[in-house]
Amino acid sequence: MKTQGIALALSSGGARGLAHIGVLKVLERHHIPIAGIAGSSMGGVIGALYASGYSGEMIENIVKGIRRSHWIDFSVSRMGLLAGKKLEGLINLFTQGKSFEDCHPPLLVVAVDIEKGTEVVLKSGPLAQAIRATASIPGIFSPVVMDGRILVDGGVINRVPVNVAKTIPNSLVVAVDVGVDLAPQVNSMFDVLFQTFDIMVRELRRYQPVDADVVIEPRVGFTRDAHVSHVEELIRAGEEAGERAIPLILHRLYGESDAISHKDTEQGGIQ
Repeated sequence: MKTQGIALALSSGGARGLAHIGVLKVLERHHIPIAGIAGSSMGGVIGALYASGYSGEMIENIVKGIRRSHWIDFSVSRMGLLAGKKLEGLINLFTQGKSFEDCHPPLLVVAVDIEKGTEVVLKSGPLAQAIRATASIPGIFSPVVMDGRILVDGGVINRVPVNVAKTIPNSLVVAVDVGVDLAPQVNSMFDVLFQTFDIMVRELRRYQPVDADVVIEPRVGFTRDAHVSHVEELIRAGEEAGERAIPLILHRLYGESDAISHKDTEQGGIQ
């Protein structure tokens, strides 16, 4: 069956997940059709912005302008250090109050029912609350209550949601895995919580292979800082990894002869 494009599975990874932006920029540059996006945690955040109509370059400009004060709101709740309302408001602002039904390409995001320990795929209704759910790192952000379920970060059990991307019909599954790197030292309660989560995710990575048609692995090191200079480095790492993967993606999508025709079309044909 001929594919209609690629289904992207964008991994969790905190600030490292900004490398997804670079991959999106490369896919746009090469006119690779995207049939749908499945995202977990930061992958869900970036996927939501893209599916709301922003280009990779526009998303880059957005994240460069975001500061910690824009999303940090300390909570009196016993469920998390941060309430998450600022984050939800920020997402709602940039996605312009859209719902999943407004997304193009279609978007699916992964969260976890913390009481049952099961995966929950969110694909309908307002975007902002669902995106906050997929990004709610346990202990850091208060969970999100939706339809009677208490939801937390999708990366808890599904770092790279390939299984969800595979539900997008007639598509080549391309996974972007930004990996896990531990901090060399911890200096605060936030560091302890983040490091604990990253250790858990690193162990999960050992036993949860990324079974996609194409796997893109940006070479990003440890960072939890989304300072502008780091944003540029992370996005550049995504672009470099994306460019390395383009020949394989074209071959898998179109076959050798069709890939050559696709390249000629990009360049305006053979003169």
